[in-house]
Amino acid sequence: MSVRGRKHAHLASVATMALLLVACGNDTKPSGNGAPAGTPTAKVVTSGIPTTPQPPSPLPPKPSTKPSGNPTPGPTNAPTPSPSKPVRLTTAMLLTGPELAKADPKRGWIATGGSASTPICGRGSTRGDNPLGSLSRNFTTDLDASGGQWLTRYSDAKAARSAYDKILKTLKSCKAAVPAATHARKITENRALPLGDATQILRWYDYPLPSDPGSEDGGFPYAVTLKGNLISVLAFGEMGPGIKPANFERITRSAVAHLPAAS
Repeated sequence: MSVRGRKHAHLASVATMALLLVACGNDTKPSGNGAPAGTPTAKVVTSGIPTTPQPPSPLPPKPSTKPSGNPTPGPTNAPTPSPSKPVRLTTAMLLTGPELAKADPKRGWIATGGSASTPICGRGSTRGDNPLGSLSRNFTTDLDASGGQWLTRYSDAKAARSAYDKILKTLKSCKAAVPAATHARKITENRALPLGDATQILRWYDYPLPSDPGSEDGGFPYAVTLKGNLISVLAFGEMGPGIKPANFERITRSAVAHLPAAS
């Protein structure tokens, strides 16, 4: 080959190698985001998942059904109890002489004027504390027997119950008058009757000691009745065993029948 031919062949080889280099550069794989290596790309940085804004609701929010605290109680329509009317004491509420004479016959019982005499167990056996009113009636046979009825009124049934309990306590101790040195005392009757709100019969009996066999004995029956805010006390005394128990119960029933119904 001539020198000129060699020169053309050399130039052709150089051109072919340049085309191969260009092809190899175009075959370079994209880096990361598909852009060729060396090409600047814009980066978008997000802090989380994008949210799509919601349009405002045309309806008002629903109120919560869960209570936020304790419900306030509404007003009650329960009626308020009115205070009971006070009971005015009248002599019509007391046992009469003829009723006593009928219940304990052939004794000559009559009612006398003036207040009843204090019975054997003292004034505390006839009333409680702070009565709002009182009445009494005295009875006698004009011989050796006497007695009376004491009627007291209290502010309410609770105060009357307290007075009733105190009267019974006084009766069961009976320290107002002790028997004579020649006598002893004991309870021979203590029973309840279904009268009023409560009724108790109690009888004291004084009897001579063996050292004085000739002395007289004595009977002292009591009947205490509670009804509403009223208390009735019957108390009698005489030589001997006293009014018979059956007769004294009849007297008690007659007396309770005079008491008005609780208001």
